[in-house]
Amino acid sequence: MFKSVDAYRDSLSETGKSWFDAVVSHMTKHHPKYSLVLSYQRPTYKLVGKIFLMLGGGAEHFSIYTTDFDYVSNLKDKNIKGLKFGKSAVLFQFKYPEHLKLAFQMTDDVISRVQSGTVQ
Repeated sequence: MFKSVDAYRDSLSETGKSWFDAVVSHMTKHHPKYSLVLSYQRPTYKLVGKIFLMLGGGAEHFSIYTTDFDYVSNLKDKNIKGLKFGKSAVLFQFKYPEHLKLAFQMTDDVISRVQSGTVQ
């Protein structure tokens, strides 16, 4: 059971920590109005209403979960090599370093959709 964002981060592999830090840095630089909090034992950016970006990690991937289900579905339809999906998650495989840029793009896209009112 994690009691803080730092405790969750510390549980990740070295590569997982690197990706986590990169995404958090991107969010801090480009979307400073959103704070990273611990929600349901995961680091989470609460955006608006029930829409969030939740960060996670596994042995071979970094994941971003969102309740913007249409975004996840549309990304899945693009058939990007090596990208894996859960119902509300995009799993960015460590063996594809270019996936880190896709993680940044996902945060930007979901926030843009929230700010434009596309998703609430």
